[in-house]
Amino acid sequence: MLVMLNDFYKAIQENKSIDLVYIDFARAFDSVPINRILYKLKSIGISGKIYMFIKNFLENRTFRVKIEDTLSDSFSTLSGVPQGSVLGPLLFLIFINDLPKYLPESINIKIYADDVKLYIEHKNDFETEILSEALSCIERWSVINGIDISLEKCVVLYIGKNNNKRKYRLLGKQMSEVDSVRDLGIIIDSSLSFSQHYEKIIKNAYFLTHQIFRLIKTKDINKLVFCYKTYVRPCLEYATEVWNPSKVETSHQIERVQKFFTRIALKICSVTPRNYEERLKLCKLKKLTERRCISDLCMTYKFITGHTHLKPDKFFTFAKRNLRRKYLLQNRGYSFKTKNNFFIRVINIWNKLPREVIECANHKKFRILANCVDFGL
Repeated sequence: MLVMLNDFYKAIQENKSIDLVYIDFARAFDSVPINRILYKLKSIGISGKIYMFIKNFLENRTFRVKIEDTLSDSFSTLSGVPQGSVLGPLLFLIFINDLPKYLPESINIKIYADDVKLYIEHKNDFETEILSEALSCIERWSVINGIDISLEKCVVLYIGKNNNKRKYRLLGKQMSEVDSVRDLGIIIDSSLSFSQHYEKIIKNAYFLTHQIFRLIKTKDINKLVFCYKTYVRPCLEYATEVWNPSKVETSHQIERVQKFFTRIALKICSVTPRNYEERLKLCKLKKLTERRCISDLCMTYKFITGHTHLKPDKFFTFAKRNLRRKYLLQNRGYSFKTKNNFFIRVINIWNKLPREVIECANHKKFRILANCVDFGL
């Protein structure tokens, strides 16, 4: 998703618009034809005992329906990968992996399991014709592979102030336009502000915090902190690399959740009221702002040191002939249009890291050392 958003920010900086289409396949994991999976296994060179094992794993499965105490007759399963199994997701990935080959080369496609999205950056209506062509190719692929498209769940998100909002058709019908969409748990809106996402996670975090205080009857502050770290904080920190806010007020709104928790937790445990900094020390917590900064840096470390399948020089520009240390990043220019872009946002804070942190041996050690750095946030 970071790569996709980087494309969006670059396009906006170049005064381009983006048309983003989300494709949904009906009951994707349940409706995959077994014979197509087996065909694709052979096409990628899987044969012999491994092929026979997977074939036996998929075929000769039966199911029965139970209503109260009554069981139906047994039925054979002709489609679907067993959900909950280790092989299931892998087999579906093999099934859908050839989809990009059916599309025009200039179309952008991102696939995560059964989540498929296509997008095109454009300055005129002529360039959007490629996306329309790609949708026809998606239809053709779905027919060939025996899987249905769920049209009512397929939507278009238009990004860019000057977007002409071309209407797209799929399965002979006009696709629905939306102002925001939930993508892998993150709400993306047409202005890339993430405002709806912030509102949702803050509201959910407060709800969970109140539930902890209502249901957990204890005066042990360590137990309350454990519940907070288990249920509330993950809600506020899922995929922060994608949406880490640039606005100070938004950061304060998110931080207030932790301020509220620590204040009430001390009150419940009959601890003398303290300021926020002292409460954090007592609860052994870090500011959420600092934790998001650490997450940004850890992801940057993975990019730069080759721990992802992506080439770092495609996203970062390294300072030339710097003898002081390796991996010094060159500032690409900060602007209002790019302020939320991960690959721009992290440059200044990354370059402030001590040499021994940046050049440490592995990701685990990097996180430990980065946690010891005072960022002054």
